Amino acid sequence: MTDGPRRTDPSASSPDWDAIARFLAGESPAEERGRVQQWLDEHPGEKELFARISSPSELYAAPDVNVEAALAKVHQRMNGESSPPRLTVTRGGGSNKRRSVIGLGLLAAAAAFIAFVVLRPAKPTTPPAQAKTFATKTGQRDSVLLADGSRVILGPESRLTVSADFGTAARSVELVGDAYFDVRHDPAKPFSVHVANAIVEDLGTTFTIESDVHDTTTVAVISGSVRLRAAGASETATLAAGDRGSLTASGSVRAYRQAVVPADSSWTHGVLEFQDASMRRVAGEVRRWFGVDLEVADSSLLSVPLTTTVRGNDPVDQVLTSIALSVGARVERHGNSATLHLSSGSPNSR
Repeated sequence: MTDGPRRTDPSASSPDWDAIARFLAGESPAEERGRVQQWLDEHPGEKELFARISSPSELYAAPDVNVEAALAKVHQRMNGESSPPRLTVTRGGGSNKRRSVIGLGLLAAAAAFIAFVVLRPAKPTTPPAQAKTFATKTGQRDSVLLADGSRVILGPESRLTVSADFGTAARSVELVGDAYFDVRHDPAKPFSVHVANAIVEDLGTTFTIESDVHDTTTVAVISGSVRLRAAGASETATLAAGDRGSLTASGSVRAYRQAVVPADSSWTHGVLEFQDASMRRVAGEVRRWFGVDLEVADSSLLSVPLTTTVRGNDPVDQVLTSIALSVGARVERHGNSATLHLSSGSPNSR
């Protein structure tokens, strides 16, 4: 079988074993498949042998068939070491001899089929998309540029996970810790942040999120607006520029209008400004920024609001001293642990 005119003389017909191998593999082009089938229909004896030899049981049961040798020849052809063999069927050589020649040719086709299907290189597959995770260590901040052009600044000991299908129909990320978001608004593909039990949905904005899985998630809107809600709940709060919102571990949503101050985003520049902050929040920031666990020996200190400013690159002892003085306490540090003790003579001790 060739691309030229077909020979009508059966004695001069020259089957193409490569084409037969493709026919066995079920990968022949339509025109080629028709020519192979026509050739088999015109040669009933060969068609019977073809049916038998194409059966795996017949191929491996034949005692006088050297399949390895046939495969070796196929490898030679694949590597360009010899020209593709073709078999010319002639008359007058005796039926046994003719069947033997045809059988060997069909065995070659079967071997070519095995090499074509089993030995050919596997088609490369595209691995499925996977979520991407960005994380920071103690005292470290990182700037992340998302595929949609949105920018995220991660605070220390924070982790941002970007979904595998980000940007396909929606834009969803997960946050643990603190982050500043400058979102490129796209109403057709909503942007949402999942943090603890809260979901923050962008309505075209710049905002910060401070979270503690055991406490409250706080959102401060710098520009634009966001919608804050608890996961699985219908209660929401829409926050505009200058508004701060919070969601407690119990799912309670609160909105504080025009309550945002520079301290809500100053940490992105490495400055920690505490204004009437709870000791629990201060302790969390000290751990994330300086790697020191801060404990309180006197429970009365827990109710004292703290107002002070420290920098992320300040010496840790200086930071601890500043915090202690702000609440009328003294600090003892042992390695990565520090304890606040109520100072004798302080207002809180009376």
